[in-house]
Amino acid sequence: MVDWDAGHVVEALVAAGTRRDLAVQYADAFLEYREASKNISEHGAVCQHPRTSNPITNPYLPIRDAALRKLQNMRTVKGVEALW
Repeated sequence: MVDWDAGHVVEALVAAGTRRDLAVQYADAFLEYREASKNISEHGAVCQHPRTSNPITNPYLPIRDAALRKLQNMRTVKGVEALW
């Protein structure tokens, strides 16, 4: 898996024909999604509260889901296949 940063994502999308403003928005949501997914993979959907050690739902779950909804609503962005 490629370790994308915002600049590389934007440039890849612009090179594929996406307007820069849409590319920036897509890059933000894409990187949010990747970061949240990584945290969930590392710590699980249920993790421990940092102070009480009680089990809690991983707070990155709604962040990941919101980012995915943003990405799904950006259907006109060209070149996204290269990111996944």
